[in-house]
Amino acid sequence: MGRFHSAITVALLSAGLGLSSVALAQQAPQGNRGQQGQQGQSQAAQPLPPALQAALQSGNPQAVGQAIATLSGGNPQRAAALAEQTVKAAEQLLNTNPQAAVQIAAAAVETVRNTSVQQSAPQQTESVVTTAARIFVTPQAQRVVPEAAAQLAVAAVQVAAATGNPTLTASVANQAVTAAERILTVAPAAAVQIAAVAVQTVKDQPVQQNAPQQTMQVVTTAARIIVQPEAQRIAPQIVATIAATSVQIVSNPVVYQAAPTAAVSVMANAYSAATSQTVTAAVPTAAATVRSELVQASQTQSLTQANPTNPAAINSILAGTNPVTGQPLVVNNQAVQQPISENRNLNASPS
Repeated sequence: MGRFHSAITVALLSAGLGLSSVALAQQAPQGNRGQQGQQGQSQAAQPLPPALQAALQSGNPQAVGQAIATLSGGNPQRAAALAEQTVKAAEQLLNTNPQAAVQIAAAAVETVRNTSVQQSAPQQTESVVTTAARIFVTPQAQRVVPEAAAQLAVAAVQVAAATGNPTLTASVANQAVTAAERILTVAPAAAVQIAAVAVQTVKDQPVQQNAPQQTMQVVTTAARIIVQPEAQRIAPQIVATIAATSVQIVSNPVVYQAAPTAAVSVMANAYSAATSQTVTAAVPTAAATVRSELVQASQTQSLTQANPTNPAAINSILAGTNPVTGQPLVVNNQAVQQPISENRNLNASPS
């Protein structure tokens, strides 16, 4: 069976990618080793139906989606099985044709976006999303098709959230925002969009309760994105929303306790972004909203118990200094300046 499947794989790759016979001969043993490592995954060991093979070779995601729909005949479990086979085949194309890999994976993710498919085949749905995440997080995908990889990331996060599996959701969101940070310089709008979807997803309480460390990682990366001037310039309204939501998330004691220093860094970056001239010009209430969240966090006793320096750290942020680095908070090349009266009010607040 292993040799038969290798022959099918080699034929598919040869037809779709024009690889030489020498290259295919070199790849075949690697494929066998990969199959041995995936024993027990029956769908990965089955050859693709001819119609789906043809759609994959075309590289057309619409054709792939149509082939899955036709072959499944309205059976959601069959659709999930075909989507799983499809996304695994897409992953095999990453090194040779990352654009096709991303587009084909997107078609597979769209298949399992269907609620009936998720409910009928939850394990295969999760497998599709997990494999798609492995694709969009790769340097190949981000370098060749950064915006398509971003769209795949957003779709994968949305489907993961729809499964109701909090650990899966946090994991995929974390991979997505990691990809977002990497493509920020070449596709800033897409990067900010991913960050917004990821942060909104981990705002869900079950996600925070079941995966506080990964939740913290998501907002930490998102906060590094929104502090960048290009992110603020291209999507100031979204940056303002991410800033406020990030502070709310890290102010949850469960998340804060996972990494207090990281939580303070998120607060500092969020405040830096919210008080930037670019963001405040587009969203005049952004600074006040984040400031209010910070004041409330400074007065939350459970946060102070986890980190006795929490009130002083937040006071430092509102005074325009990053308490982690000791350096001035800088936005748009200008240090943050806050009214002295406001700092005095915070000093007088109970901790």
